[in-house]
Amino acid sequence: MVKGAGEAVFSIRPERNRRMRHIPAVLLLFAVTAGSLDATPLLPQPGKPAPTYSLDDCLQLALDRNPSILKAQHEIERTQGLIIQAKSTLYPHVDLSGRIEERNDDLFNQGDDPTIQRFRDFWTIQLQVVQSIYSGGVNRQQIAIAKLEHEAALIQLQATIDAILQQVKTTVYAVVIDQAQLDSQRQTIQLLQGENSRQKDLFDAGRTTRFNVLRTQVSLANQQTLLSGLQTDLTNNEIALSQLLNVEWPKNRSPFQPPFNLQCSLDCPPLDKVKVEDFIALALARRPELQVMDRQIDIAQRKIKIDKAANVPHIDAYVGDEEYRDQTLSSFNSSQNGYAFGLLGTWDIFDGFASRGQKIMDTATLDSQHVARDQLVLQIEGEVREDYAQLLTAQATIQAQAANQKIAEESVKLARVSADSGYATLLDVLQATLDLTASRTDLIRSRQMYLDAMANLEHAISLKFVDWPSNPAAIQTDTGATTTVPAFPPPPEAAPVPIAPAPASSATPASPATLSPPSEAVPTPTPAAAPPALHP
Repeated sequence: MVKGAGEAVFSIRPERNRRMRHIPAVLLLFAVTAGSLDATPLLPQPGKPAPTYSLDDCLQLALDRNPSILKAQHEIERTQGLIIQAKSTLYPHVDLSGRIEERNDDLFNQGDDPTIQRFRDFWTIQLQVVQSIYSGGVNRQQIAIAKLEHEAALIQLQATIDAILQQVKTTVYAVVIDQAQLDSQRQTIQLLQGENSRQKDLFDAGRTTRFNVLRTQVSLANQQTLLSGLQTDLTNNEIALSQLLNVEWPKNRSPFQPPFNLQCSLDCPPLDKVKVEDFIALALARRPELQVMDRQIDIAQRKIKIDKAANVPHIDAYVGDEEYRDQTLSSFNSSQNGYAFGLLGTWDIFDGFASRGQKIMDTATLDSQHVARDQLVLQIEGEVREDYAQLLTAQATIQAQAANQKIAEESVKLARVSADSGYATLLDVLQATLDLTASRTDLIRSRQMYLDAMANLEHAISLKFVDWPSNPAAIQTDTGATTTVPAFPPPPEAAPVPIAPAPASSATPASPATLSPPSEAVPTPTPAAAPPALHP
């Protein structure tokens, strides 16, 4: 579980303890294996070596610095102001007003009373207190709407966090996969360079033709072109990751020298047998987008109630006090005082059908939101099915490509031996080398497809913010009973693939970073008891 994300989300999930019980035990597979994040990773500093980030470091940086998450937090602050503004109708409004003026005698007819003198200056101070007593339920509905908008903003923050973390994970995987493909391509170039040297030696000895030498050079040049394309893809993904983490890329730094390095393993843990309907039910229960939609529907219903209250009387209580200059005296400081209190009522008997039109618009908005929610449910179900199918497909492909890569490596060795003995041609050797490259590339892409599908499925069911109990083998159900969770085989240990800036020149291929054997990365899961059924 990501610390920091949990603090932001748990505060807006009052039902998290209850929802924790609805999670199938098999989903423990997707819990973060690195543990909680204790501190924010160090940012790149000028004059110092580039820091090395793990996947958890990238997630923590995104939680702390991503602009989309920061904007969602400010949106929460805005909705808090809405609540304060809506609650202002519960309190009396106090107004203090004053006026001082110099009058023109010709503008006033003061009569024939000799006691009223014709002064050219006048002043008054008024204090008024107004309290709403009855508004047809408008005040209550406006407060409820403000609270719902605040809740929607809190839940939308969780949705933003889920989406950003998904993007961070897929981008980190893309960087690691690009580096692995670069290493695989460098291995192919090494093989072709060796074959090119061998063909030159055979040509110098008069044992082959110049055509074979040229054919080898063409194949080598083609593979070096592919290497440049992979380097460009790696650079693009590193730039995208720096933007997600909001880490500044120094202006005087080469685009091929990122301000940070990555260290991430390419483990692909097995999925085991899980019913897709369990994932769908969990997604429908936990996706924050659905919770936001529910609150928007509630807001629309309350707006219709406000529209109905437009044709009922509104009653306010008021009390006022006025201090004004006494015009019967010549002193400017002499004054008189008076007060008043009572009830003030307003009733829009006929407003030209304005309230009726507003009610029709709000009703149509409510119906539209119901349709949008049904559409969102179908979309979420489709996302879960698609990610689940992609996960199973990638897992089967990894197992198949693991064996295929071994066969391709053996084929290259046999092709060389056969070419030396005259039973094969140079074309057979080159084809076997290219087949090996294709096999390695397919295996790497299968790993990327698996990791992306894993990240997408985690996002589809909003799993990363689960408050797992300290003992994951015992999860309480709604009835209070304790359900024993079958243990899963631990994921295999795979050597991390360090991601370092690419060398300035690729004439001499760097030492390739080999991936962990696929047969070890995707072990056959041990049989386990069926997971507990998902609660409705």
